Amino acid sequence: MTDEVLNLGDIPDLSGIGDEGAGTGFSDGWYQGIILEKREFTDKNGSDRVFESQDTPSANGGSRNIRLQVELKRQSDGRVLNTSTLINYQPADLSPETIQAVTAQKEKNKEGEEWGSLFRAFISLTRLGKLQKIAGVKQLTRNGAGGLDITPLYGKVAFFKLGDDDRSEGKFKAIKDFRDTKPTRVPVL
Repeated sequence: MTDEVLNLGDIPDLSGIGDEGAGTGFSDGWYQGIILEKREFTDKNGSDRVFESQDTPSANGGSRNIRLQVELKRQSDGRVLNTSTLINYQPADLSPETIQAVTAQKEKNKEGEEWGSLFRAFISLTRLGKLQKIAGVKQLTRNGAGGLDITPLYGKVAFFKLGDDDRSEGKFKAIKDFRDTKPTRVPVL
C-alpha cells in the first residue's frame, strides 16, 4: 500500500457504481426509444439471455399479451435502458361489435356516463391503436398463430413514459404509456 495522496483530478467517475436496478438513474418522464425484435445479452452468471418481442396467449388462455422489447435512450448523456412493456387484449376486443360498442360508449362518456364493462376493451383498443400509429400501418394484421403481426413495429422509434413499477415499491421503472409523436407539453428526458 502506498501513502500517495489523491487530488481531485485523480478521482474517477463513480456514478455507475451501485446502479443495479433496472431504471436506476432514469427519472419519471418521457424518453425516446426504439422497439427491438429481440434483446440478446450475457447475464451476470455468464448465461446467454434472449428476450423477444412477441404476441402470445396469456397464462390462462383467455387473452393475448404483446410483449415489446424497448431500448430507451436518455438525451442528456446517451445512457440506454433496456426494458419491455406488455399490452394485453382479448381477441373479442377486435370484433366489429366490440369496436362499435366502445365507440358508442365513448360518446356517452362525454355526457358523464361511466365506462362500465367496456373499460377494459377501451384501454386495450386505445393501446393497440397507439401501436398501429407507431408501426405506421393503417391496420395491424393477424400473424396466423392467433395473434397480431407485430413485425411492423420492429425498429420503429417512439416515445415512452417511464414511471415507478407498481409491483416493486418504487425500486424499478416501468413503461406507463407510449406514443408515436414527441410530447409537446413536457420535455423528453
